[in-house]
Amino acid sequence: MGTLTLFIGWSLAVFIGSLEILILWMIGSGKINLSKLISETNGDASLSRFQFLIFTFIISMSFILVVLGHEGGPQFPQEIPAGVLALMGVSGGSYVISKGIHLSGQNKAKTPPT
Repeated sequence: MGTLTLFIGWSLAVFIGSLEILILWMIGSGKINLSKLISETNGDASLSRFQFLIFTFIISMSFILVVLGHEGGPQFPQEIPAGVLALMGVSGGSYVISKGIHLSGQNKAKTPPT
């Protein structure tokens, strides 16, 4: 069972690493445009998108450090702390709410005056 788990883990790691290399190559060659990554469709900066991006990076890097930091070798944690889930929930929720506010403002601008 341990050998199968190790094989599946390394296979997933190689697959995800290959995808990361492909994405970085596509960004470098200009096939993926990142100019609108943290901006709205009208070009204005979006604090909620930036916050969601930064929190995602911080939590993913923390998770990688937790997995790699076990004394007996790399191992997934038994449970994810509630604070981490709350942080991602708040970050995702603020993004969704800001999108709703943004879309609601666009709809009000499009309705003709009566």
